[in-house]
Amino acid sequence: MAIQVAIFTVGDRYVSGGAKDEAGDILNASCLKMGWEVVIRQALGDDEQALASHLIQTADSGTVDIIFTVDGIGIQAKDRVPEAMYQVCEKWIPGLSELIRNKAYEKTPLVALTRGVSGIRGKTMVINMPGSPTIIKDSMDVLRPVLRMAVDQVKGTPS
Repeated sequence: MAIQVAIFTVGDRYVSGGAKDEAGDILNASCLKMGWEVVIRQALGDDEQALASHLIQTADSGTVDIIFTVDGIGIQAKDRVPEAMYQVCEKWIPGLSELIRNKAYEKTPLVALTRGVSGIRGKTMVINMPGSPTIIKDSMDVLRPVLRMAVDQVKGTPS
């Protein structure tokens, strides 16, 4: 069965149309290339509480296996995705975020300033991705081998 995915690009500039969501486009294409189904794709604003509520509603709906957030994980005051995640997730998967940062550091040392986390709410994984198209592509290459097994384990189905 295909993995069901939601992609939420976070930032007021994406909601207003002031910035093109190139990283989200790359993530969407990567998911489709792996045979996954992107069932939700949306831009969300920077408001931490609204983001947390949206993530909770989506995870609790049972319609997706993985929620990816794109952008909003830096050190600027407006970057509040990790704080929203602390309200959403019940378990943490630090290894996924470590993989993303380790792979990206080879090309972009500034990735060390990102604060993305990965976790689980119910039977849904939530993974924060940086806002760089290059990092997204490289990250999906390193995550691909583990995500199917992770989804199966979270859902409680045999791999």
